[in-house]
Amino acid sequence: MSGFAIFTGIEVLFFWMGVACLATVQGLAWLRWKKQASWPSLAVLTAGSATILFAIAWAVSSVLEKEPQSASMSLIVILLPGLILTTLGGRMALKSA
Repeated sequence: MSGFAIFTGIEVLFFWMGVACLATVQGLAWLRWKKQASWPSLAVLTAGSATILFAIAWAVSSVLEKEPQSASMSLIVILLPGLILTTLGGRMALKSA
Protein backbone atom coordinates (compact mmCIF):
# COMPACT_ATOMS: atom_id res chain seq x y z
CA MET A 1 0.00 0.00 0.00
CA SER A 2 1.50 3.31 -1.04
CA GLY A 3 1.30 6.47 0.98
CA PHE A 4 -0.37 8.40 -1.85
CA ALA A 5 -3.48 6.24 -2.20
CA ILE A 6 -5.80 8.47 -0.22
CA PHE A 7 -8.94 7.92 -2.26
CA THR A 8 -10.32 4.74 -3.76
CA GLY A 9 -11.65 4.58 -7.30
CA ILE A 10 -15.29 4.73 -6.21
CA GLU A 11 -14.67 7.87 -4.14
CA VAL A 12 -13.12 9.59 -7.15
CA LEU A 13 -16.09 8.44 -9.25
CA PHE A 14 -18.58 9.97 -6.81
CA PHE A 15 -16.63 13.24 -6.73
CA TRP A 16 -16.60 13.59 -10.52
CA MET A 17 -20.25 12.53 -10.79
CA GLY A 18 -21.09 15.35 -8.38
CA VAL A 19 -19.15 17.79 -10.54
CA ALA A 20 -20.93 16.52 -13.67
CA CYS A 21 -24.36 16.76 -12.01
CA LEU A 22 -23.68 20.33 -10.91
CA ALA A 23 -22.53 21.29 -14.42
CA THR A 24 -25.66 19.67 -15.89
CA VAL A 25 -27.99 21.56 -13.56
CA GLN A 26 -26.19 24.84 -14.27
CA GLY A 27 -26.45 24.21 -18.02
CA LEU A 28 -30.17 23.51 -17.76
CA ALA A 29 -30.71 26.64 -15.66
CA TRP A 30 -28.77 28.69 -18.22
CA LEU A 31 -30.92 27.31 -21.04
CA ARG A 32 -34.09 28.18 -19.15
CA TRP A 33 -33.17 31.70 -18.08
CA LYS A 34 -30.91 32.98 -20.85
CA LYS A 35 -32.30 31.13 -23.88
CA GLN A 36 -35.92 30.89 -22.63
CA ALA A 37 -36.09 27.16 -23.41
CA SER A 38 -39.46 25.48 -23.00
CA TRP A 39 -40.22 23.16 -20.11
CA PRO A 40 -40.83 20.07 -22.29
CA SER A 41 -37.43 20.50 -23.95
CA LEU A 42 -35.80 20.86 -20.53
CA ALA A 43 -37.59 17.69 -19.35
CA VAL A 44 -36.23 15.74 -22.33
CA LEU A 45 -32.75 17.19 -21.76
CA THR A 46 -32.91 16.29 -18.07
CA ALA A 47 -33.94 12.71 -18.84
CA GLY A 48 -31.16 12.36 -21.40
CA SER A 49 -28.52 13.90 -19.16
CA ALA A 50 -29.51 11.73 -16.21
CA THR A 51 -29.37 8.65 -18.43
CA ILE A 52 -25.89 9.58 -19.67
CA LEU A 53 -24.61 10.21 -16.14
CA PHE A 54 -26.08 6.89 -14.99
CA ALA A 55 -24.42 5.04 -17.87
CA ILE A 56 -21.04 6.61 -17.12
CA ALA A 57 -21.32 5.76 -13.42
CA TRP A 58 -22.31 2.18 -14.27
CA ALA A 59 -19.44 1.77 -16.73
CA VAL A 60 -16.77 3.16 -14.41
CA SER A 61 -17.99 1.14 -11.44
CA SER A 62 -18.07 -1.99 -13.62
CA VAL A 63 -14.47 -1.40 -14.67
CA LEU A 64 -13.50 -0.90 -11.03
CA GLU A 65 -15.16 -4.24 -10.22
CA LYS A 66 -13.26 -5.86 -13.12
CA GLU A 67 -16.39 -6.52 -15.20
CA PRO A 68 -15.53 -5.01 -18.60
CA GLN A 69 -18.42 -6.72 -20.40
CA SER A 70 -20.90 -5.02 -18.10
CA ALA A 71 -19.20 -1.68 -18.75
CA SER A 72 -19.37 -2.05 -22.52
CA MET A 73 -23.00 -3.18 -22.42
CA SER A 74 -23.96 -0.20 -20.27
CA LEU A 75 -22.38 2.12 -22.80
CA ILE A 76 -24.28 0.50 -25.66
CA VAL A 77 -27.65 -0.09 -23.99
CA ILE A 78 -27.90 2.92 -21.65
CA LEU A 79 -25.62 5.62 -23.09
CA LEU A 80 -26.91 5.56 -26.68
CA PRO A 81 -30.57 6.25 -25.77
CA GLY A 82 -29.30 9.00 -23.45
CA LEU A 83 -27.41 10.59 -26.31
CA ILE A 84 -30.51 10.41 -28.51
CA LEU A 85 -32.68 12.01 -25.81
CA THR A 86 -30.13 14.73 -25.15
CA THR A 87 -29.78 15.53 -28.84
CA LEU A 88 -33.55 15.67 -29.25
CA GLY A 89 -33.96 17.89 -26.18
CA GLY A 90 -31.17 20.21 -27.28
CA ARG A 91 -32.71 20.65 -30.70
CA MET A 92 -36.09 21.32 -29.11
CA ALA A 93 -34.57 23.84 -26.71
CA LEU A 94 -32.69 25.74 -29.40
CA LYS A 95 -35.64 25.66 -31.78
CA SER A 96 -37.94 27.23 -29.20
CA ALA A 97 -35.37 29.90 -28.29
